Amino acid sequence: MTQTFREKWLESVERRHSVLCAGLDPAEFEMGRDNKGLPDQAVLPREGKINKIDWAHDYIDAVAPFVASIKPNSKYWKGKDDIKGLKQLVSHAHKLGLVAIDDYKLADLNDTNEAGIYFDKEIGFDALTIAPYAGNMEGTAMLCKKYDIGSITMCLMSNPEYKREKTMLVRVPSGEERNFLQEDIVLVQGVSYVERYRFLAHDANLFGLDGIVIGAPSSDNHITDEELGNVRRYVDDNMLVLCPGVGEQGGEAQALWKHFGRNNVIVNAGRALMFPKGSYSTVLAQKNAAKHHRDMLNEKRAA
Repeated sequence: MTQTFREKWLESVERRHSVLCAGLDPAEFEMGRDNKGLPDQAVLPREGKINKIDWAHDYIDAVAPFVASIKPNSKYWKGKDDIKGLKQLVSHAHKLGLVAIDDYKLADLNDTNEAGIYFDKEIGFDALTIAPYAGNMEGTAMLCKKYDIGSITMCLMSNPEYKREKTMLVRVPSGEERNFLQEDIVLVQGVSYVERYRFLAHDANLFGLDGIVIGAPSSDNHITDEELGNVRRYVDDNMLVLCPGVGEQGGEAQALWKHFGRNNVIVNAGRALMFPKGSYSTVLAQKNAAKHHRDMLNEKRAA
């Protein structure tokens, strides 16, 4: 019987004793990320030039003992031979017992979304993130089920701009008011609306998605504990939460465990694992960073 993405994730958590997910989105040097991207090839000795695929392969090996998943963002893998290399990297991660998520944030009409989902399945990803801007979460979820790949939708992001977006009102379809908590409904000239993030959580649960994306709350962002509770009221016990923002962005995961469960939160760290000592970080530095994050998270989960 085919495993669901949730089942794959929980197996990996048990196997690794970790809920840490390793981001894999290395910025090219020419993108100007300074010490948070790949190094300048021009200043390396001839024999030291970096092949991005080899770099990523070594990175996966370094962090694999301490993480349950890798999470490339395929938008960082558009260069010559990158897609072929990405397929090799996902296969390598699977051999090491990890699951692989494409942080695609897929956002288009269903026919185009199907192409993205099809190729993610061909590459070997276990799940991908979606951003159903067109309002077609149901159709996208059905396509993910068709190709047997997990679906995780944007819900409550931590970037400053989303503070405005999350509270925008979405009209409740006529006759479906009973599906929402009455205290969450806002009446405007007799028409029912709810805030966007609540609507997204409701629909993710209704259409059977595997997970939602919620940024890690911190003193530096707008996400509140109350909002986490509001989301939790609309999703069942099996909903996974992909949590970016831990590590480099300073987010805290404890509040998410409180609301969603200690094994249901996929805690992502990217630059903090890829470049813990800057662009020229060694595999030993990456390994130590992954172990530090794994141990830190496990200590807080146990508490």
